[in-house]
Amino acid sequence: MIKSTLFHFLIIPPLIYFCILLQFSYFEEPIFGAVGPIIRTSYGKLEGFQYIMTNGERANVFLGLPYAEPPVGQLRFEKPVPVAKWKGVRQAKKLGNICFQQSYRRLMVGPGEISEDCLYMNIHAPAKRSPNPEGYPVLLFIHGGGFVSGSANYFNYQNISENFVSQGIVFVTINYRLSAYGFFSTGDEVARGNYGYWDQTRALKFIHDIIADFGGNPNLVTVSGESAGAASTSALSLSPHSNWLLHRAITFSGSQYSNFANYSQVVTASLQLATAVGCSGSSQQMKSCMKLKTADEIRNGIFKIGPGRDEFMGIMFNPTIDGEFLPAPADQLVKTAPKIPYMAGVTDAEGGFSAYFDLPEMFTPFLMPHMWSNLTAAQFKNYLWNKFITGGYENDISLKSSVIWKVIKFYITEGAPNQTPKELIARYIDLCTDLFFALPVYQEVQDKVAAGMPSYMFLEEYHNPIMSAPFPVRGAFHGNEMPYLLGAFFPNLDFTFDDNDKKFQRDLISAMVSFAQTGTPVVSGKRWDPVTKEHPNRYMSFDTNSQMKDGFLKESMDFWLKDVMGGADIDMLRETIAAGARRPQK
Repeated sequence: MIKSTLFHFLIIPPLIYFCILLQFSYFEEPIFGAVGPIIRTSYGKLEGFQYIMTNGERANVFLGLPYAEPPVGQLRFEKPVPVAKWKGVRQAKKLGNICFQQSYRRLMVGPGEISEDCLYMNIHAPAKRSPNPEGYPVLLFIHGGGFVSGSANYFNYQNISENFVSQGIVFVTINYRLSAYGFFSTGDEVARGNYGYWDQTRALKFIHDIIADFGGNPNLVTVSGESAGAASTSALSLSPHSNWLLHRAITFSGSQYSNFANYSQVVTASLQLATAVGCSGSSQQMKSCMKLKTADEIRNGIFKIGPGRDEFMGIMFNPTIDGEFLPAPADQLVKTAPKIPYMAGVTDAEGGFSAYFDLPEMFTPFLMPHMWSNLTAAQFKNYLWNKFITGGYENDISLKSSVIWKVIKFYITEGAPNQTPKELIARYIDLCTDLFFALPVYQEVQDKVAAGMPSYMFLEEYHNPIMSAPFPVRGAFHGNEMPYLLGAFFPNLDFTFDDNDKKFQRDLISAMVSFAQTGTPVVSGKRWDPVTKEHPNRYMSFDTNSQMKDGFLKESMDFWLKDVMGGADIDMLRETIAAGARRPQK
């Protein structure tokens, strides 16, 4: 097998704590006030509210808990500071602020004010005491959005309670800093970046401090997420600053191996942003100046330098290997990380998201609506030559030519023999699915198996037709599971669950709950075998009749890992296909 260092280059880039846990590991029955339950924590008292679930039981819901001091003023571009204790009873019945977005539009962020003061947490827990004296399993879910948009406010407490709390899970969601606010970097010790990852780590520490007060077990924490939230989950499981804080990990459509979680040009983009808002000089001078700017001035600066407006996957402010939170590439960190159970997968048509949705804050789609009925093979090939695959090959045209012709042969000549517009669109979606999602997830799973971590792989192969109805090629697009898990529908694509939807939802939730409880996923009573060195390609197919299968996207994985990466010069792959895809068209 080709090691993940090669994949990375191609695709882009103590005793004191135990005592603290003992001190706060008891569960105190909630004190019911006139309005809602009151919980005592080491930081202060919190009053939430109750939701009566359809099974007749109650969920205690606490919204808008601050887990860190507001990262404003002199705390901007700094690691999060633990929140100070408060006096009296803090009301926890309203969602906290949403973190500043890269976009001026409110893209799937939910209700709430947008502010830099946004480091808030929501806790949903069973009201009754756990039969286990250690408490209920805890599941922290991290939202996606390409590290530039999104919010936990988009997830409603009713769905969370019905799907997870009803099954004995303490479910936690958080907001964390995004875009330049969360990932600005000068490339040195002045501003290393990855503040969004530090926020998530601070949230995990806060959970360990207080979750027993809500009936949760601080020693049984599962972290999960979708897209950027999945990459975050992967990073948290690998970083030495966070990997001791979680005990299971579940990822949907993302990995720290993914190109959007490894952007080598963050420093360049940060310098461009500083210039755009009138800051210059040394790293310290630049950072000090940036702290004096308003949040809107920074967002205007991001817009001015062009946050991917003419680029594919052109997200400029992403995580990066900073020498601290990520002291080394993911494939190296996995070798020394704790051997926690890992469950990871993708949808069968992730690329439909990048093919169809016009989100200039993140990328400009190749397939605009006017092309759906007349896309030609020549246009597809031209796109590959001039935009999709450019980085790292300027000094070796023969290598670029070799890679592109292999891609053309696999995805167009052989993959779309009739070369109809619909066939070509389907292969473009396959290309994006394989390269940006499936391949990094697959490679992380293989590396974790090699490192001795119990790992389980899945593929979502069911979708409600309404989810892709407006488009010529259909499938389970990126984010396919979100309506089923958290009631998070894409705008204007909501639907009422039919029997097939309910079966798919049942299987997804069954797997997550059983995995959080035991570390071994069970799908509605069905056994799920782990990936092993002897069986590297087996996976759970999530469908209306979910079942184990073998050969996870085998043709595509073999193509990239053997045909492309197997014969490439590693030095020529440091500037990656995905990095090249960020470059503007000439």
